[in-house]
Amino acid sequence: MGSPELVSPRELGHALATAPDPELARVALSRLGDHPRARELLSRADILTAAIPLIGFSIAATDHFVKYPDELATLGDIRPRSLEKLQREAGDAVGSFGSEPGLRRFRRRASYRVAARDLAGAPLDQVLDELTALAEACVRAAAMAVPSGDLLAVIGMGKLGGRELNYSSDVDVLFVHGATGPEAQEAASRAAGALVALLSEPTGDGVALRVDTALRPEGRAGPLSRSLEASVRYYGQLAATWEKQALLKARPVAGDVGLGRAFVDRVAPFVYPAVLPAQAVEDVRTQKARIEEIVRAQGKEHVELKRGRGGIRDVEFAVQLLQLVHARRHPALREPGTLPALRALADEGFVAPADAEALADSYRFLRRLEHRLQMVRDLQTHELPRGRAALETLARSMGLDGPDRLMAEHERHTARVRGLHEQLFYRPLLEAFGAASAGAPRPGIDRQDTEELLAGLGFADPAAAYRAFARIVDPATRAGKVLGGLFPVMAPALATAALPDAALVRFERVVAALRESADEGLADRLAGRADAARRLAALVGVSSHFADALAARPGLAGAVFELPVPERPLFPVDAEAELVRVAAAYATRELAVPELGRRLAGVADGVLARALAEAEPPIPMAVIGVGKLGREELSFASDLDVMFVYEGEGSEAFGPARDAAERVMARARDAGWQVDPDLRPEGRSGPAARSLASYLEYWQRWADTWEYQALLGARFVAGDEVLGRRFVANAHDVAYPETVTLEQVAAIRRMRVRMEEERVRPADARRFHFKLGYGGLADVQFAVELALMRDGFAHPEVRRTNTLDALESLASARLLEPSVGLSLGQAYVFLSDVKNALEVERRLPASALPPSPEAQAALARRLGYAPPARQRFLEDYRRITRKARLAMERVFYGQDG
Repeated sequence: MGSPELVSPRELGHALATAPDPELARVALSRLGDHPRARELLSRADILTAAIPLIGFSIAATDHFVKYPDELATLGDIRPRSLEKLQREAGDAVGSFGSEPGLRRFRRRASYRVAARDLAGAPLDQVLDELTALAEACVRAAAMAVPSGDLLAVIGMGKLGGRELNYSSDVDVLFVHGATGPEAQEAASRAAGALVALLSEPTGDGVALRVDTALRPEGRAGPLSRSLEASVRYYGQLAATWEKQALLKARPVAGDVGLGRAFVDRVAPFVYPAVLPAQAVEDVRTQKARIEEIVRAQGKEHVELKRGRGGIRDVEFAVQLLQLVHARRHPALREPGTLPALRALADEGFVAPADAEALADSYRFLRRLEHRLQMVRDLQTHELPRGRAALETLARSMGLDGPDRLMAEHERHTARVRGLHEQLFYRPLLEAFGAASAGAPRPGIDRQDTEELLAGLGFADPAAAYRAFARIVDPATRAGKVLGGLFPVMAPALATAALPDAALVRFERVVAALRESADEGLADRLAGRADAARRLAALVGVSSHFADALAARPGLAGAVFELPVPERPLFPVDAEAELVRVAAAYATRELAVPELGRRLAGVADGVLARALAEAEPPIPMAVIGVGKLGREELSFASDLDVMFVYEGEGSEAFGPARDAAERVMARARDAGWQVDPDLRPEGRSGPAARSLASYLEYWQRWADTWEYQALLGARFVAGDEVLGRRFVANAHDVAYPETVTLEQVAAIRRMRVRMEEERVRPADARRFHFKLGYGGLADVQFAVELALMRDGFAHPEVRRTNTLDALESLASARLLEPSVGLSLGQAYVFLSDVKNALEVERRLPASALPPSPEAQAALARRLGYAPPARQRFLEDYRRITRKARLAMERVFYGQDG
């Protein structure tokens, strides 16, 4: 080959340096240099300047120009074209090459011309507009080319309707015809089919457009075209919410445009009804949640630009949701494009201008990045590449300095989108309440709008919710002014509570207590702490117990300003405040199982330590945690299983130790914790405290197998540390025997069966008794304890009191099959979360799922399930408990289980 003529080596080198991948550009020039016409065109500086970045990035573009070198000439003028000019260009191509090849040649040539300008820094809005216009020109040319095509109205949907197509978008359309009757229906469907085929059937030059007609009434099962009257009937009587949502972007693009406008006008009342159906917003959210669930399951949440977290769909979803609610009575919001609609929402007062600007900026970044991905091979892709070399090229194409900068920018924009996406739906509430309280309503926002929005958020009594929120953010009070500014972070926590109306009532009661509190500085401290405000609202939203505590002692609200720390003070200054801190972090999901159990155990340890110190035993004495306390697996309503050990012999030591134990239990109960000493030797009939020598004698002579099991979780909690450590060491010597006899294994198995059969009645309740029933927490606990007793003596490294720690150590030592450990660990985390979600409400023990569908749905919402929440939760519950039961049986019975 040779270098392009009339271009000096220096000029060529400079041009190559502008390519995202200079080596790819050199290879592309080598391929094009075999064609005299290509060499001739590339010798022109204007064409070379536009071509090098394009062929140094897009393999598809190079392939096209190798096949059709004459079309390099189009890069001599990459200025934007209007729809009318593109229509003429498409018509010329059809006249020169025929309908099918002409449209394909035109689309690719025009797309690469746009891509060259895009890589040179053209504004995204301009690129979107021209990519849409060239697709529209193709559709119009096709409608003119097929018989009866002019009798159809072609309605653009999706990105075509919104004038925001990308390089490889499917083009969503539906067809409408004017005449009625079988003959008209047959002719229209035939014309529509011919139009789709003309554009979409693949040839050696690919397709002109990937036309998708799945958004039509009844989807792929429905006729390609419907009469206007039949279409209006369908959307008025049968269409689902998502089908009406799709019409937000509907606009006529080709064929009988007058008929198309009539269609859009006739369906508008169904898209923007006078009264918003109660389920409409929930349906839209459900659809979005399903998409997110699929992406998460595929492991693409952080790499897919379109559907990933903080991606393009988050922007589109937020905008469309606000349009769905407000555009019914505000026609200025009826913009099909995302960016124009966002501007309209800001102009009408439904989105803060700064939020709209930030969201638009991030949307443009993500769409530009999406365009770059699709330029490379003209494929419909949305995933960031994983290789560093590919990321380097992608970064250069975006004008960014290397992969690290690219990923940092991607993370910045997706984080911003997700944050704004989660707030945007609530921002109009802040504006409405703030304006209403000040007596100066803002344009576009009124009480009816706001109440409809509250209904969409799930409040059963939106009028009462409106009044409550107005009182909460009343600017006449200091707290009201502060909470008004924090509204976008608090409202979601209340709206997503299991029962939003009840959560709001509790929250207003807490706010009233804060206003009346002598601690005037608390509201001011909240002003700059959105994280604390979110924790406060979330805690009140999930728990009537903690709401009551905050209303009675408003000063406790100060606990939400900090997350609980792993380090445990020996005596917490205020155990109740520390408990509030843990519960608030749990409510916002900043603290989850298993760490939640450890932090709750830390609070309980402090309560017991203080109680023992205040009891002032005259002899060395220690509190030993067993059960959930010992394993650091407390839930919100757990009893504290303890044993009391002292140093000394005879009545002189026993009496004071017994009295001290009683005082400890009484003080812990006064602090809100139930202490249970029943796991001690001889249970309730035995003494509250024993000497270490007495424990040793009992274990050696009289203890049952279940008592050895209990000692696996023994942990020093409070008191004399030397004595406590000696107790635990001796207890573990007993708990980890050199050999576990067949009789002991049988006893453990019998105990597990008896617990389920005798303590869970009726039998059909066992399936949903998550503590003692089928695949429940007891299955996990017994399986882990049997495995520890079998192998703990020979493998001291597996000895762990905590269940998950023990599972990990057993799996690491290859003493437990990986699938068994995984199933047991998943069940432990899932069911512990279920237990805590139920117990945090009133701090009352829970061991089974609530029986009513309504309560199950509320539980599922509390656990973060998206609609249909109850169904999804129960599916997970059945799957996880079934696997846990099989895993337990594998440990209990081996391969024959």
